[in-house]
This record gives sequence, C-alpha cells and structure tokens, in this order.
Amino acid sequence: MKLKDKVALVTGGSSGIGAEICALFAHEGAKVAVVASRDVGKAQTVVDPIVADGATAQAFACDVSDIGQIEQLVADVTAALGPVDILVNGAGVFYPTKLGETPEENFDDIVDTCLKGSFFMCNAIGPRMVEQGGGKIVNFGSAAGIQGRSAYIVYGAAKAGVMQMTRSLACALAPHGINVNCIAPGNTATPMNENVRTEDAYAETREIIKKRALSGRGFSEPGEIAAMALFLVSDAARPMHGETVVMDEGANIGF
Repeated sequence: MKLKDKVALVTGGSSGIGAEICALFAHEGAKVAVVASRDVGKAQTVVDPIVADGATAQAFACDVSDIGQIEQLVADVTAALGPVDILVNGAGVFYPTKLGETPEENFDDIVDTCLKGSFFMCNAIGPRMVEQGGGKIVNFGSAAGIQGRSAYIVYGAAKAGVMQMTRSLACALAPHGINVNCIAPGNTATPMNENVRTEDAYAETREIIKKRALSGRGFSEPGEIAAMALFLVSDAARPMHGETVVMDEGANIGF
C-alpha cells in the first residue's frame, strides 16, 4: 500500500499504459480518478474491476486540449475524491505527420493534446500542490522525442517539448516538495498498435522494430511502464527531479 489514501488523477487512463497505471495505483491504496478523453464510459470500464477488487476509483472525461475542461475536471475530482496528490499526464494522440502531407488540424491536435494539455494540467494542479506542501507529477514523453522519426515529425517534437517542460517544471516545483519526472516509452503493446503487432501487412515493420531493440523484445508490456510510474510517485524516488526515464528496449542508445 505505497499510495494509501493518496488521490491520483490519471489522464489517458481509459486504455493501454494509463489503464495499467490506474489499476496499479488503486491496488497500492490510491483513490484514482480515471480520465478518458471524451467517453466517460471507457473510463468506467477501467473503474469497474478496480471497485470490484475493493479499491477506490471514479470515472471522468476531459479533453485536455480544452483549458476550460481541465479546470472543471480538477474541480470535479477534488470534490469527489479530495485534493490531488499525484498527477499522471498520460493523455496523448499518435499518428503519422509526414512532411508535405500533414494538415494544420493534425498538427494542432497532436501539440494541443500532448504538450499543451500536459502543461495546463500541471498549471491547474501544480499551484494546488504547492499549497498542500507537496505532490508528484509524472509526464509522458516518448522515445520518438529523442530519436528522429521521419513519419512522426510533429509527435516527436511535441514529446521532446514535454521532456524539456518536465525539467523546467521541476525547477519551479522541486523547492516546494513536488517531484516532477517523465517516462519516455518506446514501442509498447497497447490497443493503439495492435494492428502493427498482429496484422500480416505490418510484418516488415515488426521485424525492423525487433532488430532495433537491443533486448530483442520489439514491444514492452504496459504493466512494465506502469511499474516505473509507481516508482516515480513513491517515496523511493524522492531525490529525482526533472528526469526522463527512457524505456524503449535499448533501441535509442546505439547498436
């Protein structure tokens, strides 16, 4: 029960890595706000087994690209569960943005969700954590924000921005007893990439991914990323501020 009675707000909590984080945090005693982007029903599917297991969670929906919705979400979560002790910015969108083929609305969608959304969640909750005397924030970067990807130019840029923002947020919040850190996953087995992992049309892509992974594992498991999130919000990570932990099976360090 490393997080007993802590209130954790997890955006992007309705599937993939975010859903694993919600389940793990609840198992460790946290009261979890599971936040879907638009459909609260998707968040409820994560909440139901948590509650059935005797833990505490509640479903919410918020489009984090909309600042007004963020303010309302924080107010609703605080009213329902109490002041937020832990914030996980897991909301994001991921799709190709090739040069010469990317419309402005796709650029805006990725930047607004991944970068703007993460900032304004911190902007809403960070000052409250200062007043409370402490807290934990985990942002999500990406291996694509470290190594260039010709097909994912905007996504990589937005995630690189999140990682740099994490450092600056730590400069602002560490003096107040707040740890701000970041996880940068590589290819992880989530519903978002099920087609890449299973369909014959992506066989060549899977082979490339596996060759680039020094570990030989093409895809990490969501639960492994969730375990790092738990570490970062636990007392064990108290000395860590502004760091990005890369979890990409060694794909970015060389060959």
